Amino acid sequence: MKSLQWRIGDVEIFQIVEIENAGELIQSTIPEATPENIKKIDWLQPDFTDADGHLKARVQSFLIKSDERWILVDTCNGNGKKRTDMPEWGNLQTNFLEKMHELGVRETDIDRVICTHLHCDHVGWNTIWRNGEWVPTFPNAEYIFARKEYDYWANKPAGEIADDLAAFDDSVAPIIRDDLAKLVKEDFRIDENIRLIPTPGHTPGHVSVRIESGGEKTIICGDLFHHPCQIAFPEWSAEEGEAKQQAIASRLKLLNEIADKNILLMAPHFTGPAAGFVKRSGEGYKLIMGEEK
Repeated sequence: MKSLQWRIGDVEIFQIVEIENAGELIQSTIPEATPENIKKIDWLQPDFTDADGHLKARVQSFLIKSDERWILVDTCNGNGKKRTDMPEWGNLQTNFLEKMHELGVRETDIDRVICTHLHCDHVGWNTIWRNGEWVPTFPNAEYIFARKEYDYWANKPAGEIADDLAAFDDSVAPIIRDDLAKLVKEDFRIDENIRLIPTPGHTPGHVSVRIESGGEKTIICGDLFHHPCQIAFPEWSAEEGEAKQQAIASRLKLLNEIADKNILLMAPHFTGPAAGFVKRSGEGYKLIMGEEK
């Protein structure tokens, strides 16, 4: 599969896919997303679902070039991470880094890593196994974590799944240990083109990434939307861990802010064109395919 890329004014964005077929697992986390319900949302086919109502989803990162700096947003699952709740996403051996190398970017070239939240499938490539320990994959990078998000997971919250707690130990704690983390407010500005925006609910300190350059705008929304079906039905929330009412409020707020405004929305789990424009549709919303630039 050819990786997609976009240009937002002077900012370039490149797609790096780790897992292509993540639809079954994503669908299992959204109770209302039954095949019967999905088939009723006709605009999801063929890019985001199949004809039988099965979701299509990926696990992917977005690599950004802004002001001559390389910024990696969300780092997928990583290789060799022990996972028990989601074993299909554990002990992976993917060519994620090779795909990045094909773009002409090496690990030492990454200037910043942004994690929208600290679930295991968004932090995994923060670290790699070397000489008997987990060490930062991107040794020259400043890793950006929302302080509220970091504090939540640092306290080992009861009730969260074991894989996310393990991910803190193997993919976040080594970054703190090596003094590469920057803990920030949820509205932190990365540079003149990029800033964080608070989108809590999926996790307490969840953030999205807003990019604006040359009069063009895009938002990388993390897991605010796992799948475009949640654009049609913002009240559909993930079963595990989400503060449901807060997540719904964050989804509705963002949809209202970007609908019909030519703001590109992209997400780590979206398939098809991986991005699109939100349009009002009756009393709700739908996602129209975005063209790569």
